[in-house]
Amino acid sequence: MDDQLVDQVRQRRLSHPRSDEADARLVYKTLHKDKEAFGSIVVSYTPIFYSLIRHMGIRSQETIEDELQEIFLRIYKALPTFREGRSFFTWSYTIAMNWIRSQQRKNRAKRTINPIQYDEEMGILQGHRHSDAPEEHIVRSEARRILQAALLASKPIYRQVFVLRMIQGLSVSETAQVLHLPEGTVKTYLFRSREQLRIYLTEHHWDAKL
Repeated sequence: MDDQLVDQVRQRRLSHPRSDEADARLVYKTLHKDKEAFGSIVVSYTPIFYSLIRHMGIRSQETIEDELQEIFLRIYKALPTFREGRSFFTWSYTIAMNWIRSQQRKNRAKRTINPIQYDEEMGILQGHRHSDAPEEHIVRSEARRILQAALLASKPIYRQVFVLRMIQGLSVSETAQVLHLPEGTVKTYLFRSREQLRIYLTEHHWDAKL
């Protein structure tokens, strides 16, 4: 079952077909009062930030929409500071991650951790369609539950690196920029996060090779 669990990690990666040029054009249009342009950005990035919020593991269902609105509001307000030639994906992701991390720090003492449920509609939106075989569904559900529990049990910075790199599919360079870390540190934290997850999974009888 180790290969099945690893497959679940890989299937959760987002393959965002991002185009820096297309994003830059939308930013330009938004700044020049094109009301529909920013809506296109929201449509494109909502699945990405939705998944990011869920995988951080501290958001209740009731607050996800509020968090998304706050992230997009902050991106919109910051658009005048966006510089041509930068990656809008990385730039906006940094804003989103900064907000999420600030909320984590703010709510650390009073937060309640809720199970992260896989949203099938979001999976379809992101292009991940699963077999309807009951036994496969059971295996997937159990794999997700264990992986989610393992992530929640890991050190926050390790979880952040693992989620960005292994689940969200960011490159090492993008992960480093978003988290304001050297690339070497990202690689080190990714190695440590894998070790923590491997230990947790082994203790729970999943010999996963992450």
